[in-house]
Amino acid sequence: MKNTFLTAVFATATLASCSTVSSIMQNTFPYTTNIVVTQASPANTTLSAVGAGTSINQLVGATSNVKDIRVASANMTVTAGGQSMGVFQSVKVYLSAGGSEVLVASRENIADNIGNTLSLDVNSNQVLDNVMKSGNAVQQRIVYVLKTSPATDLGIRTSMNFSSLPVTTN
Repeated sequence: MKNTFLTAVFATATLASCSTVSSIMQNTFPYTTNIVVTQASPANTTLSAVGAGTSINQLVGATSNVKDIRVASANMTVTAGGQSMGVFQSVKVYLSAGGSEVLVASRENIADNIGNTLSLDVNSNQVLDNVMKSGNAVQQRIVYVLKTSPATDLGIRTSMNFSSLPVTTN
């Protein structure tokens, strides 16, 4: 009797845990894009770089299963070139998918000693369903101003995590 009871409790806990993990996986997803800031790019000038990504349908194959997609977190990391993110004065990140651009993250007045990773201020009020579920390739444009010209080409990775709500059927 004890073994049957313990087996039933374990099976119920396992099912609940799997359901929770499945829910989390459906409702959060990452997006990463790489760009290059070329050597000797001019300082104190507004510049931009474009990187292509994929739509949520291509990321998770679940376009009809989520809604209310918003940026939950965003950061930029120097992946090559040996300089810190302190070379940037300001950064703005826009997303688009065949339509108008939406500002999703930014950072102004970046400290010189920030290190290789910079956390961005996200625009979490912006719902991105039209962009992420459009079926078109998602394009990321980064608009930036440098404090100084880079000594070498800088590889920059922008990583964003999105949150969403499940679509429920009645």
